[in-house]
Amino acid sequence: MTDINVTCIGGGHGLGHLLSIINDFNFVNLTGIVTTTDNGGSTGRLRDSCDTISWGDIRYCLSKLSKKSSTKALLFEYRFDKSGDLSGHSLGNLMFCAVDSLCLRPTETVQVMREYLDIKANVLPMSDTVTHLVSHSSNHSYFGEIAVDDHANQGVKNLALTPAVKPSKEVLDTLKNADILFLGPGSFYTSTLPSLLMGAVIDVINQNTDLKVYFITNVENEFNNQYDETHYQLEFIRKLGLTKTVHSLIPHHRISHVTDLCKPYTIADLPADINGRHQHQFFQEQLLELIKL
Repeated sequence: MTDINVTCIGGGHGLGHLLSIINDFNFVNLTGIVTTTDNGGSTGRLRDSCDTISWGDIRYCLSKLSKKSSTKALLFEYRFDKSGDLSGHSLGNLMFCAVDSLCLRPTETVQVMREYLDIKANVLPMSDTVTHLVSHSSNHSYFGEIAVDDHANQGVKNLALTPAVKPSKEVLDTLKNADILFLGPGSFYTSTLPSLLMGAVIDVINQNTDLKVYFITNVENEFNNQYDETHYQLEFIRKLGLTKTVHSLIPHHRISHVTDLCKPYTIADLPADINGRHQHQFFQEQLLELIKL
């Protein structure tokens, strides 16, 4: 079977889970494009002190792709406790900052860490430039990913990056050559969308005539209001300028009276695991079917 170029866009735990499953398919050339707008926890502290992109989601994705039992992987995931100013920091995040001081661009830093962990799949930051996520609701604006996430239930009329940044050449080349693109799963506004807020990303996706685009919906509703409807999310993506047909993957238990507005779609048996993510075996089987279509 000819190798298939699969690219996934997202951030945090959803993307890491997705990459770890697809990485088991030996006929896939896999790339993850990771959101870099997180401003909380260890990542946020390092952003403030080192003026760097957010490393936390990238670290998590690399960790999910690494050999868990290796000493390198264990060190990468070590988190300091009762260690003064180091408390709460992940050693992996600190390693990223150290390596980044020796590299020209964050993309190069990530490649060094990939080699350190002996990871085959490619992982790319969505941009080499520091930026923040900003949302606008009917009455308020919220600055920073944490604030955007905390107030997303109010509904988001507009989402933007400030400052506006551009994707790297590596990100654009990956999307130009991709056969399949998966968007999500994960937090819609703060994981799935940030990469799509860069016009050049939307343009290269639209221009890839052979590209199949899939939107993976979460196992459960992210919000308890009308804004979590899959059709609304698809409309929001189209509002950003995406003209490609987007095929949705929807768990069977999330079928609603508006599901027909989400065509084309696949309805699948996708229960949650103990962490609230797509259960591994069911998810793997469904992804394999989509990739082989």
